[in-house]
Amino acid sequence: MKTLFGRTCDFQGDVYRNIVSLRESVDLFDDLIDEAGQSEYAIAAEARVKEGIPLGMIDRGFHYTTAIDYPFTKEPFLLSRYGNGTFGVWYGSLALDTTIHETIYHMMKEESRVEGLTGRLKRERAVYLVRTRAVLIDLVGKQKKYPDLLSDDYGLTQQIAERLQKEGHPGLLAPSARCAGTNLVAFTPAILNEPRMNCYLTYSYDYQSKTVEVERQPGEVILRHAFR
Repeated sequence: MKTLFGRTCDFQGDVYRNIVSLRESVDLFDDLIDEAGQSEYAIAAEARVKEGIPLGMIDRGFHYTTAIDYPFTKEPFLLSRYGNGTFGVWYGSLALDTTIHETIYHMMKEESRVEGLTGRLKRERAVYLVRTRAVLIDLVGKQKKYPDLLSDDYGLTQQIAERLQKEGHPGLLAPSARCAGTNLVAFTPAILNEPRMNCYLTYSYDYQSKTVEVERQPGEVILRHAFR
């Protein structure tokens, strides 16, 4: 294992974070108000509450919670490639294409378990850029000697993450199991900041053919992928 942990990377740059979202916002008061026109009073009340708050602070808080904080505060129990369910793990990719392939795989794997459905399923996602600064354990290129880094059996990768997290390492760089790309895995939100919206994506899954199309804009298909 010594050769596995023998290289570090002083990383500083933007990382793509791809999460479930909506392209268009909804009226947050819609389910609370029965009579037409009353939403104006609710909006006015909300504006009064926001008075005195510096411009952009609420948006920054929302983006931070959505793009950075969620896995550490809401989902630390989830099992994943580098998560054993005892601590939070945040995943990002160094390239947009990589994060699309990663999320396509997990979406298609989940939906392919449902039998008897026809037609198409659409899922909307948001991609953030998140500034990252840390000295990371670098596992990129180690998959030839350690093929289990790419295996769908997460035994080795969870052991790696558990050790690094206990030793206080902030995260690691790892080869993607879904394409020839690189993922960044963070064990603490302290190395992540400045979340900014990059783009919205729409994933359209065909139950019959088990294929997915990804649109950046309506009608602009940037990727097609078949699940085997």
